[in-house]
Amino acid sequence: MSSSSSNRILITATVCIVLLVVFVLAYSPKPIDWSLSYSKYDTKPFGNKLLFELLPVAFDEDAVKTSHGTFDEFFSDFETEATNLIVINNEFSPDETDIDTLIELLNQGNNLFLSASSMPDTIRSLFKIDYQERYGAGDFFLDSISFNFSNRKLRTHLGYWYKKAISNNYFTSYDTLSTSVLGFNNLGKTNFIKVKYGLGHVFINLNPQAFTNYNLLIKDNYEYAFKCLSYLPNQATVWDEHYKYKYLVHNYESGGQRSILSFILDRTPLRIAWYVLLIGVLIFFLFGSARRQRAVPILKPNINSTVTFIETIGRLYYSRKNHMDIAKKRFSYLQEYIRTRYYINTSEMNDELYQQLADKSSIPIRAIKQLFELGNNLSNMQRISEEDLEQFNRRIDFFYEQCQ
Repeated sequence: MSSSSSNRILITATVCIVLLVVFVLAYSPKPIDWSLSYSKYDTKPFGNKLLFELLPVAFDEDAVKTSHGTFDEFFSDFETEATNLIVINNEFSPDETDIDTLIELLNQGNNLFLSASSMPDTIRSLFKIDYQERYGAGDFFLDSISFNFSNRKLRTHLGYWYKKAISNNYFTSYDTLSTSVLGFNNLGKTNFIKVKYGLGHVFINLNPQAFTNYNLLIKDNYEYAFKCLSYLPNQATVWDEHYKYKYLVHNYESGGQRSILSFILDRTPLRIAWYVLLIGVLIFFLFGSARRQRAVPILKPNINSTVTFIETIGRLYYSRKNHMDIAKKRFSYLQEYIRTRYYINTSEMNDELYQQLADKSSIPIRAIKQLFELGNNLSNMQRISEEDLEQFNRRIDFFYEQCQ
């Protein structure tokens, strides 16, 4: 057998081994990790990856920065004029230096959004607050808890319900002269406040689990998280990644030092990439590398973040196969569109209103009647198929196209 044939066989065998390793690492079943994280890098239930990726919907994408160090380290090299600081974690225990930095930021007119279940006495006395921590059995999470807002424009009739994986912490005292109540639970206990401090404001929410991946995907609960963040102005925003639960635990266990390798091995995608890199380096040294042309960078087009947000939420609903919920929402939005554009009350449609709508929209009255009959029949049905949803969706799209 020639040397070239031997090399080809060796290369083929090496590539097959690499593919096999990647396949095993990527597709081997792994148990769900329910540990607390609150990190923007984690897709686990109690990570904040989904919230962070959707932040550009609420704030300008270029204005969102991430702090991986202490507040003193980060803001020493960062322009602090008109800045939002977002801190979401199970526990928030800054040192004295960072507390002094926070006070300086607030006195300059910056804003702090803080969501944590536990805070030390220094933070409680600083903002003149006290609260009650409430968990379920085994000091974990309760279920069937509802959160709502004091502002009528943000409040919903039934509130935002959490069936599990949620705490029910609430404030027991606060300074009424400098504090505004922004939200409460289903028992009427205050759990979300705004504190005036210096020239800035502190927004404190006691239930950080409401902002995690798991709870953002439950019904419309993503609205609660973004309504809370809507109190922050659209300006430069800093996401804290330093005071995360995972970071603090690792620092405690390792005596305050964290290696880069441990950071890589803690995350599945980075761990797979690390192993593939090692194997690739081995192949490179064994067989050398061919000269390649420098890659031409691809310029990504500007993205409409509003459309991206709507598409993301649409995929969330569609992935749950809740065709009935999608159909009802589509019909509800259609009714609101008719009320605002044609000033026709769609709650009790009759032949006269059908004729008015047909005259104003130039759509045959027969098509309008059929559309509303399908929409009104949704309340009498338990579920609909994907084909029924597509047919109903085509009728609504036809209506919008003819109205243009």
